[in-house]
Amino acid sequence: MLMRLMTRDLIPKSRLTRWRMLAAAGVSLVVNILGCAAGNGVDNRNFAIDTYFPTTNEIQLAEGRARSYWDRNGVRFGTEPKYLAVETSKLFPYGGLYPKLIHSETTASFLSRVDESNPYSDLELKGVMIYDTKTGHFVSSQGYVSVDTPNLGEVARFGDYMARWIGTGGSSFF
Repeated sequence: MLMRLMTRDLIPKSRLTRWRMLAAAGVSLVVNILGCAAGNGVDNRNFAIDTYFPTTNEIQLAEGRARSYWDRNGVRFGTEPKYLAVETSKLFPYGGLYPKLIHSETTASFLSRVDESNPYSDLELKGVMIYDTKTGHFVSSQGYVSVDTPNLGEVARFGDYMARWIGTGGSSFF
C-alpha cells in the first residue's frame, strides 16, 4: 500500500498512461515479430484444381525458366523442398470448371468476387508444372490448373507435390 502511494505520488497519471501505452505497443510488436518468425512459409492447401497437359513448347520454355531461376537462387534455399512450382501458361476457362472451383481449397477469393452475369469474367487460370531441382527436369508431362497461387517463394501443395512457388521464374525475391 505504501509503495503504491509512493508510486502514485512520484509519477503523474498522464505519464503512467503513456508508459502503459508504450508497454502495450512494445508487447504487441514483439508478439507480431515472433509470430512472423515462427511461420514456416508453408501453405498445406492444395492449389491445384485440375490437371492438364501443356504443349511441348510450353514445357521447354518453362523448364528453361525454372532451370535459370534455380541456377540464380538455389544456394539460398538449400535442399528442401526439392520441387519448384513454375507457371507454364495462362489457360482459358473450360467446361466443367464450376464444380472444381466449388470444391477447391484455395478459390474462395475468386468466388467472393464473382459477377453473377458472367461468373468467369475475372477468372485467371494458370498452368503450373513441378520442376525437380535434383534432376533438372519436370517430374512429368502433366501440369496442374490453378486459380489462386501462394505468395512468391512460399512452399505450397500442387497435387501430390510440396513445391516452392516461383511464378514464371523471372524475378528474384527475399
